[in-house]
Amino acid sequence: VPSISFFRVSRMHRFVLLSCLLLPSLVTASDRLPDFMTGKFKMDTSEGFTDYMYALGVGWFKRSIACTLYPTQEISQDAAGRVTLNTYTTFQSTYTDFNLGEPWTEETADGRTTTTVASVDGNKLIKVQTPDPNSDYAFTTREVREYVNGGNTMNLILTIDGKPDIRSVRVYNRI
Repeated sequence: VPSISFFRVSRMHRFVLLSCLLLPSLVTASDRLPDFMTGKFKMDTSEGFTDYMYALGVGWFKRSIACTLYPTQEISQDAAGRVTLNTYTTFQSTYTDFNLGEPWTEETADGRTTTTVASVDGNKLIKVQTPDPNSDYAFTTREVREYVNGGNTMNLILTIDGKPDIRSVRVYNRI
């Protein structure tokens, strides 16, 4: 019975074999969050959030309560690449999970239904939330989590496409 050793196989066969072994790790590497993006973060400061919520159509009562809260965000990623992004407060918590680059239906904290896609660009985790075409709200929103200070600070920048004067910056620190 002839035996086949790695060294006796042609160069082309070795290339194909090595490619098959290495390709899965190369594909999943682009779907991984950098380590500095995962963990727990507690909000420290917030600017422009009331105006942002008003522009989204959030009522006075809910806006008033939301502005008194200091949320904690927890971001993780499992071995399969699924990202979990949860926001906890004493009033209302939100839970979402997704794969980078793949659209999903998201129910936002303010009650909108959006088709959302998340991506990583350098030190930023970006979520683009496109409204349901049948909804009353016609503007796309963006959540940009910008990590600075070695990942110990996360700036959550909230904007609305078509409304350049509306911008909220909420600063979170790693806990």
